[in-house]
Formats: sequence, structure tokens, C-alpha cells
Amino acid sequence: MPVKTQAHSNDLSNTRKSDYEKATLIDLRVAPFPYVPDSVGDQYKSLFQFIIDEFQSIHPNIRLHLRPFNISDGFYAMSTLTQWLGSNGPEYDVVEVDTVMLGDLVNAGLIAPQRPTLKQVFDWHSAAATSIEFNQAAYAYPHLMCATFLFTRDDKTAQVSTIDQLIDVLGSKATVNYRLVGNLDSSWVLPSRLIHCFQDSNDPQSNNAAFALHGYEHSSFECVRKLARLCDRIRGENHCLDGTFDQNSDMPALLFANKQADSMFAYSEQLSTILKNGAHDDYNKIKLIPFPAGTLHNQPLFAVDAYVFRRNMSDDVLNAAQAFVEFMATPRMQAAVVATGDDTNGSSVPRYLLPISKKAYDESLLIHNRFYQDFFRNLTGYPLPNTGFFNTRKEIQRTLLNYIQ
Repeated sequence: MPVKTQAHSNDLSNTRKSDYEKATLIDLRVAPFPYVPDSVGDQYKSLFQFIIDEFQSIHPNIRLHLRPFNISDGFYAMSTLTQWLGSNGPEYDVVEVDTVMLGDLVNAGLIAPQRPTLKQVFDWHSAAATSIEFNQAAYAYPHLMCATFLFTRDDKTAQVSTIDQLIDVLGSKATVNYRLVGNLDSSWVLPSRLIHCFQDSNDPQSNNAAFALHGYEHSSFECVRKLARLCDRIRGENHCLDGTFDQNSDMPALLFANKQADSMFAYSEQLSTILKNGAHDDYNKIKLIPFPAGTLHNQPLFAVDAYVFRRNMSDDVLNAAQAFVEFMATPRMQAAVVATGDDTNGSSVPRYLLPISKKAYDESLLIHNRFYQDFFRNLTGYPLPNTGFFNTRKEIQRTLLNYIQ
């Protein structure tokens, strides 16, 4: 009888504890940035389940809700972000955004400033740390980065550092085959190339993005024109500009993977598509350098994804949100996300996004990867501007197209 009584007592205690945990369970709603390669090929099911399982194993009192990836959701539309973060019944507590939108979100009064710890900031790449600052305050927690690279299999091409040197190697005249492929048909991409050209044609120690947005320097326009001309083919075709690659975003990577293009400019994550579809020895043959956009030096221009918080959270939800972004920035999780550590079979190629955590490069998933160690690890540079881009990009695109076409 005493044993049975004790067992009943434990059952009752466990029931009360379970009821208490349910009562104190905190719901955290997060909309992650959807521009991520589906390396496993399961529509991100393994990635989402991996994040939820790993996070809730550490924070069992937080119930994490992740919005399914959909690039049509409008992550670059202020109307969508206002609906998700606005005070009139916000749909999400945390939204992962491209930091080019950060200043617009601050000015719209949609997000709250944050207080990252020195320990967190110390492990962040300098471009990531810069990207989340606005009005001398931090308004986000960086998560991942990417940059535009020149992809090549040729040793000589991999040594260039300016746009003119690239022309010397690839040739200045239109050809039957593709000398260079990549998409320029976008009001986001083409102005980004202008900023990159300006940055790489001026003092490498200074962040010149604002001057590129508003200065309209002729020399930078000329650099973009030279880039566009490298895409010219005989018969007047230029698929970089005519929308061909905009309609099929993977087409440049597939052309390069199948050796139908000598070189390619694209974000680092396109390497995932190339290695999936190219020759087996491409892992050892392909070389990447930051795209040589300017006339003086060659530094990458980083795009950064970061988590922003809606305003007026309760203390419990705020603590849960801070726990989540800190968890996602740990070296282990950074390496797992970019290297497809969510694939339980270990057979998928990495996503080849860039971690914001400097320590992530020492994780087992990255330490032996030649691309992360040889081409990504020691990159320095500046981020795209976090204000002014959204409102000027279409005008810049029109002006550039009039100049280069």
C-alpha cells in the first residue's frame, strides 16, 4: 500500500507540473526569410523541424511557430511587413528581413531597438554588425549573409581584381558562347551592382554606399556598362539584361554547371545548384572571388538577413524572441543552417550561405569545406545600405538602363 500511495502521489505531482508547464507555455511566432536553397529537396521540412526540435530541446517552455517559406509573400513589400509587424493585431513577433529594408521599418515605427550583448557582437562579422545599426542604435539581430561572387574554373580569371582586368581575361568582343552569365534584370540587383562598383572604385577603408545611392557618379555607371557588355553575344543577345535569367533564376548556374558559360556572377548560394548539377570534380575545380566590380580593389558587398522584433511585446514574448535569435546565431546552428546539417542522411550539398558567426567556420560541418575555408572565411567588406535603397532603386535602375543599353 505505501508503494501504491507513493506512485499515486508522483502521478499527481507530474500532472500538476504538466498543467503548470502548459499554462506557462509561451508562443513565439517567427517569419523566416525565404530566400534559402532547398538543399534537401523536401520543401524545407527537415530544416524547419530541425530548428524547432533543437530550439525547444533547450527552451521547452517556448512553442515556436515558423511561417512556411514562400518567396511570393512580400518580404520586400512595406505593406506586407506593416501587416505582419503593425500594432493593429500583428501576425508575427519576429520577422527576418533583408537589412536594406531596416531604415524604412524604423521610420515607419514598426520595430523596436534592441540591446545585443558584447559577447554576441564580438562573434558577428563586421558587415553584419554594421548592417543592423540605424540612428546609432541596433534594430535587429543578424542571421545570415551573402555576397556576389565571380565563379570560374580558370586560374587566370580567379586572379583578377578589377572590372578592366576581367575584360582583359574574358575578351572585349561579343562571342557565340557565354563569356559571363548572371542576372541584371532587377530593380534590386542592378542598383546593387552600381553600389558595388562605386565601393570598389573608392577608398576601401570607407563605407561609400550613400554616395553611390545619391551621387550618380559617371565612373560607376561606366563600370556597370562594362559588366553588362561582358554578357553580350553575337546576334545582339544579352540574357543578363533581357529578362531571360529573371524568369529562371537557376539558369545561369545551370549554364555554368554544364560548362556552357565560362564564368558567372551570382550569390554564393548558387554554388549549391552548381554542385548538384555539375561534374563530380567541380568541387575541387571551381574557384570563387568577390565579383571584381570596380577600378581599384576587390571587396565583397554583403547582403544581410536579420531578425527584427515588433514593438510592445510582453516581457515573456520578448525574452522568448531574444532566446531564439541568440540560439540561431550560435556557431553550431549557423554551421548547421548553411551546411545543411538538418539532412539526417548527410547526403545533401551545403546551402553555401555565409554565416554571420566568425566561430562557425571552426565547426565540424565547415572546417573541412574548401569553399568556406579558402574563399569565404576571411572576407572583409561592407553591407548594402540599410536606408535609401528601397525608395531610390527603381529610379537608379531606369537611369542605368538608359546609360548601358
